[in-house]
Amino acid sequence: MSTTKHGTPQGMGMGMRMSTELVSAVFVGGGIGYLLDYWFNTKPWLTVIFFMFGMAAGFRNMYRIATYAPSQGEGKGQGESIRVADRPEEPPR
Repeated sequence: MSTTKHGTPQGMGMGMRMSTELVSAVFVGGGIGYLLDYWFNTKPWLTVIFFMFGMAAGFRNMYRIATYAPSQGEGKGQGESIRVADRPEEPPR
């Protein structure tokens, strides 16, 4: 298990972020659908459709977080993604 310098698990932080991303996307999508249903009097169709869009956006965000997560055991700092770590260093001035 990879830990930060303070001894707290990094995976727990990533899991909390992923769950927050999923829940917030579902709530935002469902809320938009509910408001549109209220305005256009089409209950429950737009709520269901936008709820599904929210779920898709939430899973997409979870996939992005998991894909760009720091590699285990390569000495990369907390919060650095693979893309940032793989960039070539700037030459000294």
